[in-house]
Amino acid sequence: MSGLRTFGFALLAAVALSGAARRPTTIFDLSDAVGRPAPSVLLTTGDGAPVPLGTLRGKPTYVFLFAGWCGPCQEALPFVRSDFAKYGDRVRFVGVDVLEGDDAAHAAVMRAALPFPVAIYSIEQLDAIIAPEIQLHAGTKYRIPADFLLDANGVVRYAWHGLALTVEGDPLDVLPSYLAKLGIQ
Repeated sequence: MSGLRTFGFALLAAVALSGAARRPTTIFDLSDAVGRPAPSVLLTTGDGAPVPLGTLRGKPTYVFLFAGWCGPCQEALPFVRSDFAKYGDRVRFVGVDVLEGDDAAHAAVMRAALPFPVAIYSIEQLDAIIAPEIQLHAGTKYRIPADFLLDANGVVRYAWHGLALTVEGDPLDVLPSYLAKLGIQ
């Protein structure tokens, strides 16, 4: 019996080491990549254009995850638009509508009218990879709005979840402070 158990453990270890047990990467895995290159994630805009997140190089990239039903996301949109107007020539901006169905996502993207590429990563796409129960118990990883800043080499330097607030409870734009840490004023 112990030989069979040893064989079972060895088989599990071999599968884990070979990568056969790895799940596909999601956009939320940027949360786990701080200090490392951004994982390759299949993203496409509402009109089907690819957004090659894992291969973007040359200038910093800001990634903003939001949903149409998310109140804090809507509060963050004016900051995102303003930051694009100020830094859009020096920083690549990518929006990603998440955690809603395709029809709602398309409508939210149209309403947001962001002046940069916006991909859709539907809830169905996420649920097919990560069980909803796991998402609910994963802490802040699946909390939106979620923001990520990649450096010019594609390394995730900063990740923050939820709407930043001042001590008084007012929404706060933190992207400029993170960009300053990358030398962008």
